[in-house]
Amino acid sequence: DIGLLELDFRVPDECELAYFGLVADRVGQGLGRGLMREVLARAWHRPIRRLHVHTCTLDHPQALAFYQRAGFTPYRRAVEVAPDPRLTGDLPRTAGAQVPLLADH
Repeated sequence: DIGLLELDFRVPDECELAYFGLVADRVGQGLGRGLMREVLARAWHRPIRRLHVHTCTLDHPQALAFYQRAGFTPYRRAVEVAPDPRLTGDLPRTAGAQVPLLADH
Protein backbone atom coordinates (compact mmCIF):
# COMPACT_ATOMS: atom_id res chain seq x y z
CA ASP A 1 0.00 0.00 0.00
CA ILE A 2 1.39 3.38 -0.99
CA GLY A 3 -1.54 5.72 -0.57
CA LEU A 4 -5.21 6.41 -0.94
CA LEU A 5 -7.52 8.21 -3.33
CA GLU A 6 -11.19 9.02 -2.90
CA LEU A 7 -13.47 10.34 -5.62
CA ASP A 8 -16.82 11.95 -4.83
CA PHE A 9 -19.44 11.81 -7.60
CA ARG A 10 -22.42 13.04 -5.52
CA VAL A 11 -22.85 16.25 -7.55
CA PRO A 12 -24.27 15.46 -11.01
CA ASP A 13 -21.75 15.94 -13.86
CA GLU A 14 -18.90 16.57 -11.41
CA CYS A 15 -16.21 14.70 -9.54
CA GLU A 16 -14.31 15.96 -6.55
CA LEU A 17 -10.97 14.46 -5.66
CA ALA A 18 -11.97 14.25 -2.01
CA TYR A 19 -8.80 12.61 -0.75
CA PHE A 20 -5.38 12.01 -2.23
CA GLY A 21 -2.33 11.03 -0.29
CA LEU A 22 0.71 8.83 -0.05
CA VAL A 23 2.05 7.20 3.06
CA ALA A 24 4.85 9.34 4.48
CA ASP A 25 7.75 7.08 3.51
CA ARG A 26 6.64 7.04 -0.14
CA VAL A 27 6.49 10.83 -0.67
CA GLY A 28 9.12 12.17 -3.06
CA GLN A 29 9.65 8.91 -4.98
CA GLY A 30 7.48 9.77 -8.00
CA LEU A 31 4.70 7.40 -6.95
CA GLY A 32 2.16 10.21 -6.68
CA ARG A 33 2.19 10.63 -10.46
CA GLY A 34 1.00 7.05 -10.95
CA LEU A 35 -1.70 7.45 -8.33
CA MET A 36 -2.81 10.70 -10.00
CA ARG A 37 -3.01 8.92 -13.38
CA GLU A 38 -5.41 6.49 -11.70
CA VAL A 39 -7.46 9.42 -10.35
CA LEU A 40 -7.75 10.98 -13.79
CA ALA A 41 -8.64 7.70 -15.50
CA ARG A 42 -11.32 6.82 -12.95
CA ALA A 43 -12.81 10.32 -12.83
CA TRP A 44 -13.02 10.92 -16.58
CA HIS A 45 -14.31 7.41 -17.22
CA ARG A 46 -17.67 8.72 -16.02
CA PRO A 47 -19.69 11.35 -17.91
CA ILE A 48 -18.52 14.41 -15.95
CA ARG A 49 -17.85 17.96 -17.08
CA ARG A 50 -15.72 19.01 -14.10
CA LEU A 51 -13.06 17.44 -11.89
CA HIS A 52 -11.89 19.51 -8.94
CA VAL A 53 -9.85 19.28 -5.75
CA HIS A 54 -9.49 21.41 -2.62
CA THR A 55 -6.20 21.82 -0.85
CA CYS A 56 -5.23 23.67 2.29
CA THR A 57 -2.27 24.65 4.43
CA LEU A 58 -2.51 21.36 6.36
CA ASP A 59 -1.75 19.44 3.15
CA HIS A 60 1.79 18.67 2.01
CA PRO A 61 3.62 21.94 1.22
CA GLN A 62 3.96 20.86 -2.44
CA ALA A 63 0.33 19.76 -2.88
CA LEU A 64 -0.80 22.77 -4.90
CA ALA A 65 2.18 22.58 -7.26
CA PHE A 66 1.61 18.82 -7.68
CA TYR A 67 -2.05 19.36 -8.60
CA GLN A 68 -1.08 22.06 -11.07
CA ARG A 69 1.46 19.75 -12.74
CA ALA A 70 -1.34 17.16 -13.00
CA GLY A 71 -3.44 19.65 -14.98
CA PHE A 72 -5.56 21.34 -12.32
CA THR A 73 -5.90 25.13 -12.50
CA PRO A 74 -6.41 27.25 -9.37
CA TYR A 75 -9.65 29.18 -9.64
CA ARG A 76 -10.31 30.49 -6.15
CA ARG A 77 -8.49 31.23 -2.93
CA ALA A 78 -10.38 31.52 0.33
CA VAL A 79 -9.61 32.05 3.95
CA GLU A 80 -11.59 29.75 6.19
CA VAL A 81 -11.49 30.03 9.95
CA ALA A 82 -12.21 26.85 11.85
CA PRO A 83 -10.90 25.13 14.95
CA ASP A 84 -7.50 23.57 14.31
CA PRO A 85 -8.25 19.86 13.73
CA ARG A 86 -4.99 19.02 15.51
CA LEU A 87 -6.42 20.56 18.68
CA THR A 88 -9.89 19.01 18.32
CA GLY A 89 -8.37 15.54 17.98
CA ASP A 90 -9.55 15.08 14.37
CA LEU A 91 -5.92 15.02 13.17
CA PRO A 92 -2.75 14.05 14.99
CA ARG A 93 -0.71 16.96 16.35
CA THR A 94 2.02 16.04 13.86
CA ALA A 95 -0.21 16.78 10.83
CA GLY A 96 0.63 19.90 8.84
CA ALA A 97 3.98 20.29 10.56
CA GLN A 98 4.70 23.33 8.38
CA VAL A 99 1.79 25.21 10.02
CA PRO A 100 2.35 26.61 13.52
CA LEU A 101 0.21 25.02 16.22
CA LEU A 102 -1.27 27.70 18.47
CA ALA A 103 -2.41 25.85 21.54
CA ASP A 104 -3.60 27.29 24.83
CA HIS A 105 -1.50 26.08 27.73
